[in-house]
Amino acid sequence: MLAQVFLMTLAQAEMPSMLESWEVPSFEVLDETPQVFLVSREQKRECPQRGAVCVAAGGSATIVGVELSENQPAVTVLARGTQVAAKGSLGAAGNNQPWQVEMVARFRERSSNGPIIVAVFDREDPESIAQNEAKVLWNVSMSSGRDLGMRFLLSPDDGFEPSHTYLVRVVQTQGVRDRVLAEGNVHLE
Repeated sequence: MLAQVFLMTLAQAEMPSMLESWEVPSFEVLDETPQVFLVSREQKRECPQRGAVCVAAGGSATIVGVELSENQPAVTVLARGTQVAAKGSLGAAGNNQPWQVEMVARFRERSSNGPIIVAVFDREDPESIAQNEAKVLWNVSMSSGRDLGMRFLLSPDDGFEPSHTYLVRVVQTQGVRDRVLAEGNVHLE
């Protein structure tokens, strides 16, 4: 407990000048490296469909909602929020503020031992999807399993834009063929 108090005090004393208005010193890592986590039973209940990728807000600077349409399935919407209590915060999301994403992927079938690729494609560019040219790719090494949990950032610096829908696809390569384990859509605002 004392170590946590010391670390928080140290973070608050040394980091405020380096922070953006939407960041608050905490134990949450806000770098570009995705964090892999074990999927809990509750998360499995919230994302029950095999072969699906479910997304949620991965931090307090992102807000989650759902877009409903008569002709299409519901799509999760992530909006960049703001931390009003942050030092120097203006109460508005900056143009360079990334979306904080928490992803739970429930695989269609058990994965093999070895690397798994998480790719994010722009739905408005079907040619890039057909040619497997993703906006971002992450390589995850894991043992055989049925699900994957990850927290990551989708940054405007990487080409992510508001009012776009993105396809999140989890793939495992087996020899010359790619096996799609799970996929889903997320709309950014």
